[in-house]
Amino acid sequence: MAEFIDDLEKYGSKGGKYLGRFVCAAPFETRTEFNFTLPKGKGTDLWVGFLINLEKKGYTVQKVSESLEISPVDVGYYNLTQKQKEEMEARIKQGLASVANAVSDYELLAHDRRKYEELLKMLETGDEHSLRATFIDEVDINTGPNSIKGMVVRWPTIIADFMTLGEKMPEETDVNKIKDELKISKAEAVILSTKQRLYNNWKQIFGPEVRGRLERIIAQQNSRKKTIEEYKNWLKPLIARYKLYKEGLSETAKETLISPYHSPAQAVSTNIISICAWQPVVEIELRGGTFEMKEDTKFGIEPYDRFTKEKLILDKKIGLKSRYPWINEEWVDKSVAEIKKEWLKENRLYYVFLQVKNTRVVLKSATGSEIEDITLNTKNWFVSQNALLALLLELKAKQEEFDREINQLLGITGEEGLKLEEEVDKIIEKWKKEGKEKKKENLIKKKISKFKEVFSKISESLGLESAFSRLGPYEHDFDDRITSIYLPTLAIDFYRPHVVGYLLEAAGVGK
Repeated sequence: MAEFIDDLEKYGSKGGKYLGRFVCAAPFETRTEFNFTLPKGKGTDLWVGFLINLEKKGYTVQKVSESLEISPVDVGYYNLTQKQKEEMEARIKQGLASVANAVSDYELLAHDRRKYEELLKMLETGDEHSLRATFIDEVDINTGPNSIKGMVVRWPTIIADFMTLGEKMPEETDVNKIKDELKISKAEAVILSTKQRLYNNWKQIFGPEVRGRLERIIAQQNSRKKTIEEYKNWLKPLIARYKLYKEGLSETAKETLISPYHSPAQAVSTNIISICAWQPVVEIELRGGTFEMKEDTKFGIEPYDRFTKEKLILDKKIGLKSRYPWINEEWVDKSVAEIKKEWLKENRLYYVFLQVKNTRVVLKSATGSEIEDITLNTKNWFVSQNALLALLLELKAKQEEFDREINQLLGITGEEGLKLEEEVDKIIEKWKKEGKEKKKENLIKKKISKFKEVFSKISESLGLESAFSRLGPYEHDFDDRITSIYLPTLAIDFYRPHVVGYLLEAAGVGK
């Protein structure tokens, strides 16, 4: 997260290319490192109290990452964590073995569902040719030498004649009429008449059963999906804790290897936690200029506008997509809706965004005394709502990646669950509506996308993009307004009392 917000600060601060389209600026006095050496337990009390204080002051707090490194010399703590790690390994293996059966059943049911969907499609759309082919290959073939395929040696065109009969006379069983229409021998016409009766009887009996079987398969598939979800929810906290205990797994844990305090020859444990917190800043005044009001939203300025979507999120060079290549428009739209509902305040254009990294080192000396060394690296930003939206979207992306790791362990393909009769009706309706309209719509979208891409390249090459960004809906006067009004407010009203003041007082500095 630190790298992404640094990029945002580069483009949304003083001299930034897109200042005005969004804002992301950090006063120098809000970049601070606090170091407290305290008796064991006091550092943890300070950290927990700090988090509680942030929430009391109106911040929304989220954990970004955590790692743990323990020296084997600290026998008691090391053995305890190793024992917990081994127990978790056993439980995870047991859970994975159980869920493997559920996933296998789910995949088999998915195969059956696809097969019956195909049959239902043939029946509902009146695909006579495909139905007759299915009858020949899967039903009539079981009659042995008397099957249509078995009679090809005597009548080479009998399969084609049976298909033609379905096109011209699908319900006809009169031998003479079949003989005259297809211009074939009476012997072959008798065979085709018999097969026609068998086919129509099969379709009459099997047709209504297909829908019922499909509904039962979907019900069983949903049951297996629910079972897998329960296993997933049960295993998720176990896997998260296991990853925390796994030494040297993350880049954050590797930082402890170069720390002067973490020595394998000493009884040392290092715990690194990163959090972020934010809350809205009440604007001094509503700025004039291009203030875009939206009738279909409760937000004065829509945070998820075209610029935010195309530049801050989906741009492969500076956007979130440069760090998470798998994200797509569908996932972004869904996640943005969740963020706006859970984490953003209506009609609040600007926020204070706080990032804190807590490095907690517990040292146990040879004399038996223990101390707790706490290092807090803090930085505070003044951000516009669309910049905050992009930052919170990165949190969602991290959570999604963790879910994907668990899904890979469980062998889940990601196929969505289905409803019963409603879903069957939707499947049928979808087939009936497929056609030229969809192709035409895709062609129009492709042309519009191409035009936008060409226009964007021309604008960027001519410098128009930078000029237009000055007309954005957010503050763009960095020296007179952002520096003189907002950043001092950020430091005086938020950072000093909520961070500096609390930490120094809680640690007893100056007393």
